[in-house]
Amino acid sequence: HDKVNITWLVRKLEKTVADEDWNASGILPPNTWIKTRTTLQKLKYAWKLLNNVEMLEDDLESPKRYEQLRKLLERLDNLVTEADQCVKPVSKGSSPLLHMLPLHVSSLPKPIITTPESPIPAQPGRPAEDPIFSDAITPAPVHPIQRQHFSRIRAPFLCPPTFPTVSPDISSGAPAFKQNSAAIQEERLSAQLAEMATQLQRNAAHFAGMLEKDKTVVLEVQEKLECNYGAMSRERIRVRDHNRSKSWGTSGIVLLSIVVALVGFIMMFCAICFT
Repeated sequence: HDKVNITWLVRKLEKTVADEDWNASGILPPNTWIKTRTTLQKLKYAWKLLNNVEMLEDDLESPKRYEQLRKLLERLDNLVTEADQCVKPVSKGSSPLLHMLPLHVSSLPKPIITTPESPIPAQPGRPAEDPIFSDAITPAPVHPIQRQHFSRIRAPFLCPPTFPTVSPDISSGAPAFKQNSAAIQEERLSAQLAEMATQLQRNAAHFAGMLEKDKTVVLEVQEKLECNYGAMSRERIRVRDHNRSKSWGTSGIVLLSIVVALVGFIMMFCAICFT
């Protein structure tokens, strides 16, 4: 069985490759890649059949023929593989979407840290500031963030003031955009659930109508079957009675014919004997 299959398959593949003319240097049709992949699968199956036949072959003349088939399959395989590489579609990777996403901007206001006014103690060996100069030289107002930065880079020999720790309120809830997103998602989910409920009601009404129609059809078929059953029963009884009467009449005619034939034969025999 495999011997017949391998010969037939190789001839068919050779004819297919010859008809397709994949050696042409022109532009190949778009569906050539599908044909080449199909032909490669058939060639793979042909190689499998050829190996099975060679393993189970006992004839000494067969290896020459199988060697010719092997060379032919190698030539077809190389030709189809080259054509497949030429017409293989180029896979286009998807463009990255990360650079297209907008940057996240937090809508929460930044906490403002306020620090109490604490005088810097006078250093030993340094005269106290003159109140006149202190009133004349009034420092410019410092921004809270600059004040905080100044407090961090103050010299270590100065007495660090105690600043109140301000921690953001974590228990205030999700950010505004997250709350809006959750509300939008809930609205969409509610709309989808309402649409699904409406669709389910429509489906239930449609199925109920179809069941009513099917029930009506089944009842009509049942009535027709009952009528047909009654008619067939009456016809069967009539045919049975007719066959019985006809059979008795036919039997009587046959018996009467036999009796008449016997009587006629006896009368003719007697007439011949007496004459």
